[in-house]
Amino acid sequence: MIWLLKDFDLLSVLLHAASLSFEALTLGGLLFLWLVAAGGRASAKQLSGTRAALVRFALLLAAAQAASIALSIAILMGSSGLPFTSLLSANFFLAESIEIAGSLLLAGLVRWGAPGRISLALLPALLVLGGAVAQSHSASRLEDRPLLIALTALHHLGTGGWLGAMLFLLLALRTSPSLGNAQALARRYSAMALISAPLLVLAGIGMSWLYIGSVAGVYGTTYGVMVMAKVYLLLVMLMLGAGNYRLLRARAGAELLPVSGGSAAAIAVPAGAGAGAPPRSRRPFLLRLRRFGEAELGLGFTAVLAAASLTSQPPAVDLQQDRLSFPEIAERMHWVAPRLTSPPVAQLAPPSSLAVAVRESQYSPGWVNDANDRAWSEYNHHWAGLIVLAAGLLAFAARALPPGRLRRLATNWPLLFLGLGVFILLRADPENWPLGPRSFWGSFSSPDVLQHRLYAVLIACFAFFEWAVATGRWRSSRAAYVFPLLCAAGGAALLTHSHGLRNIKDEMLAELAHTPIAVLGATAGWGRWLQLRLPGTRTARTAGLLWPLCLALVGLLLLDYRES
Repeated sequence: MIWLLKDFDLLSVLLHAASLSFEALTLGGLLFLWLVAAGGRASAKQLSGTRAALVRFALLLAAAQAASIALSIAILMGSSGLPFTSLLSANFFLAESIEIAGSLLLAGLVRWGAPGRISLALLPALLVLGGAVAQSHSASRLEDRPLLIALTALHHLGTGGWLGAMLFLLLALRTSPSLGNAQALARRYSAMALISAPLLVLAGIGMSWLYIGSVAGVYGTTYGVMVMAKVYLLLVMLMLGAGNYRLLRARAGAELLPVSGGSAAAIAVPAGAGAGAPPRSRRPFLLRLRRFGEAELGLGFTAVLAAASLTSQPPAVDLQQDRLSFPEIAERMHWVAPRLTSPPVAQLAPPSSLAVAVRESQYSPGWVNDANDRAWSEYNHHWAGLIVLAAGLLAFAARALPPGRLRRLATNWPLLFLGLGVFILLRADPENWPLGPRSFWGSFSSPDVLQHRLYAVLIACFAFFEWAVATGRWRSSRAAYVFPLLCAAGGAALLTHSHGLRNIKDEMLAELAHTPIAVLGATAGWGRWLQLRLPGTRTARTAGLLWPLCLALVGLLLLDYRES
């Protein structure tokens, strides 16, 4: 129970992110099945695959909501002593139960219902949507509640109709029997996405206006910083699609077919090619669409994780006190020489017992760091920044240098990350093993320690795999995908990283420093993914130069990290 109490915030954000993701996929899958695939536009195999995937995502949504209910009940019963029966009428229990019921009913209707009566599943889909909206900030607002509820519902629908349905389009294109079939599905999806993407954006703008309220709320609160992260991810997704559109439009004698209202992606159909075009003639066009779609989906669901983190933060409009001012941000962010020496462990604040630490961090705003503790943390961040900066520059050199000895040496850049993983494991938390008195397993009760060790494992894994791939020791395509996926996952996970500081401004400044690192890490991961998935193309060459620069920028941000 101690571990559960301490890690409740982290677990609740992750479960909420899973729920939002599965909700988008469930709603998007139903919209794709109803508006895109039905009516003879998809083959029997595509229809069967779409229905099976939709059922799986609906069941996963129900499972995520059930886990969230169980976690909340365990926390409330363990911390307050409330009986189980008194929690059955709580708002969270009712809202999540409605969403579970809707997702299970939807799965049943899609699995066993008549194929021509798919519109019947719209009713349980409304239950899913209503349950999700009831768990949002909009349902608890006193001001502008009806408008915020409507905007939230439209935002969820837009997410499902664009991002959720995109996955089903990509799955259907993998089994497309002909170019004409792919063209028909893409036309229908495009029409839906042209409505869904602007709906998502416009509803998001309206919600941001009401939840943030001012420019100062954007840069002065954690809520505003997370919204900026979502905006950045959306812009990168739009740039990906725009690049795809321009690349395909340049082909002479091709017919452009828009496939994503949010991304302006396109299928190019060669002049004279019809539904019976052989697989080789259509492969480059569909392949390019699918690869850009994969990266857009990855960035999109990173934005969903940012949205889940938003729900754990009060809206900026409610935080009128203790906001960061622009001079305070400028003072903290201005460049100073990195700290490359740390104070001795003996000079750090002595750690309390594990039980006391858990109780204090659970029932108080956080702990106080003295000057030596802050110096230790800055030392760790700055050395990590040097390592990441060097790795990014060497990765760039491995692509930019002409073949030769220097290029071969540069290809060993992933080994730097292996050292970084060991550094984080040993130095990140001096009050715990191996430097402090708290045991290795017992210290997992702290979310910070849990996340630091998770990052260390992720870094060591992708360093080993990427080194083997970069130096030619492994030629497996699956091994090559470990680095981009773990890099993207690490960036996304950093969006959930919290800081238990007693000073709320210091906590917001820490979030302001870590959020750009998170989104740049996700960008680097999906950039490397595009490089691997589109070999021999101009896109791969461009991505191969851009993602190392993202790593280098992460290193510079870490070098400028300060806590005072």
